[in-house]
Amino acid sequence: MTVVELPLNHIACTSCISKIKRGIQKFDGVEKVKILKGSGKVQIKFRETAVQFGEIECRIHQLAQRIFD
Repeated sequence: MTVVELPLNHIACTSCISKIKRGIQKFDGVEKVKILKGSGKVQIKFRETAVQFGEIECRIHQLAQRIFD
């Protein structure tokens, strides 16, 4: 099991962060997504055998672009 923390500093809206959280949770292999309030980060717990970190990063980027378009 791998745990990573990613900054979401450019996304201040709670609703927007929640959309990103839901999008990440849809991946097979993602066990838990936690918003670290006050730090501007999201913590992701996942199995690297099921999903690669790069796939998660790419999805976050895609979701963030949709939010701001």
